[in-house]
Amino acid sequence: MLHLSLSNIALPSIEARDFIAGTSLLISLFTAYWNIMRGAKFVSPPFRWIVFGRLPESHTLIINFPIAITNIGSRTGVIDAFYIEFTNLSTLKNERFYAWQESILIGQNFKGFGMEMPTPIALKSGESIVIYYVFFPDSLDFMYTCGLHKISLHAYINGCKKPIKFYEQKLDIDSVLEPSLLSDTISLLYSYKLIPTNILRVSNYGTEASATSIIQIAKK
Repeated sequence: MLHLSLSNIALPSIEARDFIAGTSLLISLFTAYWNIMRGAKFVSPPFRWIVFGRLPESHTLIINFPIAITNIGSRTGVIDAFYIEFTNLSTLKNERFYAWQESILIGQNFKGFGMEMPTPIALKSGESIVIYYVFFPDSLDFMYTCGLHKISLHAYINGCKKPIKFYEQKLDIDSVLEPSLLSDTISLLYSYKLIPTNILRVSNYGTEASATSIIQIAKK
């Protein structure tokens, strides 16, 4: 009969230097993954202001706001296009708006929109950009109502099969725009908030809401 005794089995001894070496190896592997192998990863904070407009002599609703994008990944990444989902929280009806023109729409002087498409955005690791888009609806006769709405920002990333969603922002719209009867004037609804909130109020601040009055509007 074979008798085994634990006292006869030699267990390997782990010294402090072996533990330090193993820990250093794990840290090195994680650092290599984090700095080299990890792909691009984009993040975007919710917007601080938004503008709704009606194109002159039409019912086409357009939306304008800035997008801040940062690549926190380890490789260069390319964003091909943006779109937003605009949802009425009462009826749950939604409309998709596509980023079509790069511009700032603050103001009511309308010079017309061209057919230029937005260029892709390429960001290296750690790079950021702030860009302004005018979003056009998928349906040109889309109508909206007062009340609570939600906007979610999405992007098509080069190399990804499906678009990614950056965030959702709730909007409390308290008035509806009527299209302007003048060919060179665009009617607008403004929303400014210097401090982020869960719900942004979109209101008609009048025709004098210019860049010089942003601070006064933000305090309302």
